[in-house]
Amino acid sequence: MDANNRIEDLILITGRLAELLERENMALVDKKSAVLHEFLDEKVTISRVYETRMQALSERPEILDEVDTDLRERLSELGKKVSELIEENGKLLKTAIDTNRRVVELVAEAVRDVTPSAGTYSAGGTTEVSGHRAESNCVAISLDQTL
Repeated sequence: MDANNRIEDLILITGRLAELLERENMALVDKKSAVLHEFLDEKVTISRVYETRMQALSERPEILDEVDTDLRERLSELGKKVSELIEENGKLLKTAIDTNRRVVELVAEAVRDVTPSAGTYSAGGTTEVSGHRAESNCVAISLDQTL
């Protein structure tokens, strides 16, 4: 395969990666997390192919000397675009993960707050909880130690 064909293939792969990242970023911005599963397999596959091709190119950069200037410029522009999209994607994914983590923490905290417990008694014989929750938590327990 000649150098121009290799670069054209790389341009095609890079373009598909850019398109996929744009769609994923839009889904993240629009908070459509259910759609993100659809992108995962394709993203992994395209990313691996892209990485392999870029690694081969970095091992033999002299190939670019044989490539038409037009193709080199297109590849360079696409490379910049993909880098920007990857950076944006990372930020959006981090935000989504942090948001989801916070929601889970809030739900867990709410569940803990409404879960009845025995409570603990203070020196004055009252529980730490007051109001309507105190009634459900104040359970008198006696222990018969006779056998």
